[in-house]
Amino acid sequence: MKQIRLLWVAFLLVVLVTAGLGSTTVEAEQKEVRYQTELDYPPYKFSQNGFLMGFDLELTHMLFKEKDYTLVYSTSDWKNVYQALTEGEADTSGLMAIQENRRQDVLFSKPVMRTYIGVYAGEHFRGSLRTDELHQYSVGVGAGQYTEDILRTKVGVTSYRTYPTVEAALAALKRGEIDLLFENENVVDYLIVKQDMTGEVHKLLEGLYPCDVAYGISKQMPELVEYVNRRIDDVKRSGVYEELYLKYFFTHSESYSYALRNRLILIGGLLVGGGAIGYTLLRTYIKRLRRTIHDEREFSREVLDHSNLFIWAVHGDGTTVRFNRYAEMITGIREGEAIGRPYTEHSLLQHACRELIPLLDQALAYRFVDHCEIHLFCADQGKDKAFLFRTTVIPGLKGDPDVFIMTGVDIEERKQFENKLHYSYQELEAAHLELTATQEELRQNFDMLLDNQERLRRSEERYRMVTEASNGGIWEWDLDRNHRYYSPRWFELLGYEQEDLITSEMMQQVVHPEDNVKIHEEFASLQAGVKEVFECEYRLRCKNGEYRWFLGRGKALFDDQGRAYRMVGSNIDIHQLKLYQQRMRHLAYYDTLSDLPNRLYLLEKMDELVSREDAKAALFFVDTDNFKFINDTLGHKFGDRLLIQASARLTSLIGEAGMLFRLGGDEFVILMNDAGKEEATGLAQKLIQGFKEPFRIDDSDLYVSISIGISFYPEDGRSPEELLKNADVAMYAAKEAGKGQYAVFAPAFLEAFNERVVLEKNLRHALDRGEFIIHYQPQISVRDGQICGFEALIRWNSPELGFVSPLSFIKIAEDSRLIVPIGEWVLREACAFAKRLEDDGFGTYKIAVNISVVQLLEEDFVGKVLQILQETGLNPEYLELEITESMIMETLESLVPKLNELKANGIQIALDDFGTGYSSLGSLKQMPITTLKVDRSFIEHLPEQDDSRSLAKAIVLIGRKMGLQVIAEGVETKQQMEHVRRAKCDVIQGYYISKPLPEAELRDLLRSFPLDEMA
Repeated sequence: MKQIRLLWVAFLLVVLVTAGLGSTTVEAEQKEVRYQTELDYPPYKFSQNGFLMGFDLELTHMLFKEKDYTLVYSTSDWKNVYQALTEGEADTSGLMAIQENRRQDVLFSKPVMRTYIGVYAGEHFRGSLRTDELHQYSVGVGAGQYTEDILRTKVGVTSYRTYPTVEAALAALKRGEIDLLFENENVVDYLIVKQDMTGEVHKLLEGLYPCDVAYGISKQMPELVEYVNRRIDDVKRSGVYEELYLKYFFTHSESYSYALRNRLILIGGLLVGGGAIGYTLLRTYIKRLRRTIHDEREFSREVLDHSNLFIWAVHGDGTTVRFNRYAEMITGIREGEAIGRPYTEHSLLQHACRELIPLLDQALAYRFVDHCEIHLFCADQGKDKAFLFRTTVIPGLKGDPDVFIMTGVDIEERKQFENKLHYSYQELEAAHLELTATQEELRQNFDMLLDNQERLRRSEERYRMVTEASNGGIWEWDLDRNHRYYSPRWFELLGYEQEDLITSEMMQQVVHPEDNVKIHEEFASLQAGVKEVFECEYRLRCKNGEYRWFLGRGKALFDDQGRAYRMVGSNIDIHQLKLYQQRMRHLAYYDTLSDLPNRLYLLEKMDELVSREDAKAALFFVDTDNFKFINDTLGHKFGDRLLIQASARLTSLIGEAGMLFRLGGDEFVILMNDAGKEEATGLAQKLIQGFKEPFRIDDSDLYVSISIGISFYPEDGRSPEELLKNADVAMYAAKEAGKGQYAVFAPAFLEAFNERVVLEKNLRHALDRGEFIIHYQPQISVRDGQICGFEALIRWNSPELGFVSPLSFIKIAEDSRLIVPIGEWVLREACAFAKRLEDDGFGTYKIAVNISVVQLLEEDFVGKVLQILQETGLNPEYLELEITESMIMETLESLVPKLNELKANGIQIALDDFGTGYSSLGSLKQMPITTLKVDRSFIEHLPEQDDSRSLAKAIVLIGRKMGLQVIAEGVETKQQMEHVRRAKCDVIQGYYISKPLPEAELRDLLRSFPLDEMA
């Protein structure tokens, strides 16, 4: 049997080597396949929690073997994917519907599956439906999908609504925007199940317009067609395809049903034809198998029962499954009395094997022992004997329970031989002194010595067998002769051959230089008797030059004088455990995105700092300006890439001056030990200057500044929390000062910070408590001098803070996103006010409402504006939304589509504070605006004589050329009034006409207007 096992091991080694050589050749021949696909088309392909998933993606990964092709994944929308496929920029797009018009552009593999179209309706739609009736309803379909082409060409419906994804179309059906959904049954059924919409959406028609689905392949890669066809057959034949189909479509595929039907017919014939033969052969085989099993069991039992090994096997619940004959002899307990009963409930076992019970308890907890020496009372001999015990586990197969085994080797004879040998040496020494007395006595002692040496040889042979079977590498050191012994397993662990000569000098080179001192100290403590057991973790250099971690354990033997003369121990490979511990520490102390030290690491470093009496340091709190806008407009992935580049730039700028940490988001902390104010401010200036260079991302230059707050230890705090808080407060002061600056903490900052906290705390409840009111400032037309509109201006009267200026709370509302509900309330109140004036007979007036960029960035902002107009009944042409020039320039590309949609619905768009945002005329043309509002700074200081080259006139000229209405705001004197009239502004607004008034006072003004001084 041993020879057969050796042959199997040799055969496996040959196979592995051959496979390794083969893999090397295949890797050299690998080719790349560019696989580009669109997402948001579940269950075929979609993104979930940042991972790409779907039937298409998993099937593609199965088809393209790593030894044949390397897949390069990329994603885009369907239009770009199809274009890339036709132009050869992508080799395959995965699964797509086979259509004749597509055959002109791309190649197709053999069909993978067949798909059908269904018609779905909401829960309120009842009754039957025919396809020729679809044109009577509002129908939705996925944009650019093959279903849109079938709806238009085969069904004949030309008026329908498209959605970017099927999921968006299904959501529209649920909201009632459309009556029916005409889409792929697999996709819609999957989304209904995943989104738990079975009671809200039901299928009216199914199985329509069957269409084969295959892999779309670029015409520049025709060789892929044959490869994909062959791999499709392989995957279907292996059954993996069917499992994948069941996973995403919750039913079997058509090919599976067809194959299953044919298979059942074939199996039926084979069963009928071979039943009699099979029955006869089965009976013969069973008889032979029973004899074989019986023989094997008897052979195993004989081996276990007649070996001098104590064997006790139990299940995980403590039930004994084997108690061999040698164990019966030692304990006096029959195997039949022990099997089938938990040893914890067996009083005889508890008594006879009380020394072994703790070893079994530890083994059941998966804490195993090797070479545990225990003295047992032997029932057959009536005395104690020494045994060497070991525990292990044999895992169960296919759900069978694990078997925990304890084995023991009788070492009593070896112990006695060692003692006898010791005594023999003493007797030999005495015999040497009495040599002249009697030669016969010397001969007898010599014969006895030879006999003892033979016994010792046999004992050492048994010991060698035990050490070779051990999992750890056994070592022994004879301190008197400086002779070392290493077990075969020790050589195997380090990659050496047993023929290699291991000298003391070589051992000095094998041990890692950093661990030498530690090992010597541990050995010295053991030899001196300070420690009973040597235990130390260290690195040893393997033969291939690699250092690996080992756990060394050992004990020392002492002579009568208390001097250590021998040390014995083992080396256990713990390399993977140490690597895992190092990885866990890295994950705990380092940020996963930037690989910078995190908050936990920072707090430990700061604890070390404050524990030193003479320590001093500077703490920087660094925050990137406007990062949230970048994240909201360009996406989190883009933001992550920016943070990675920002981390790298900060690291290079700091150099050895300090240590950089990432707290989270766009917040960083720099710790400078032993730094004064001059060094800290110098570094701060260097950082701010370094961030004036743009970041290059996707062939675009992005300018991002940073704001820095600095606190000093111990002047600004003696605890980590206080230092961090004060640096954070200083950073907010830098942002308030205009961003892109640094500020050194001062106690006055705390007062401003606390005021901001109090202000934000009251602001969070102001809307619910009804503390906001709106004043309206009239706007008059220069053409006829009549009031033509109003600007809605919010006012806050706090019971605790009194009247709070909008300049104080609007910025806080934007930072905390409270501006979203507050702005929605202002918009609704202003529209309702304009509608009330119209209903009460005052006429129709335009109402202007200021909008924050935070509101515009909301995904449903346009829908909310249209909903408010519908609720209040105000005509969209009487609503004007004001946006600031600097605000839209920061997020021009993302906000222009929303502004276009608002303008398309008849809403006016005004560009406020024009002339202060440094926008170019080119970018101004991209803005879908209807009105320019001239900033008051251009009319505040007027020349003594009218200047035809004034900025106000230039802005009016720009507005005229672009067909825009021009409003001059901030007109406070008669001179300013005349100036803007001469500049030919269309509308005037300011305190000279009227200050902002509450609704009641404004109604009185309308009744008495026009005033004489304005006429």
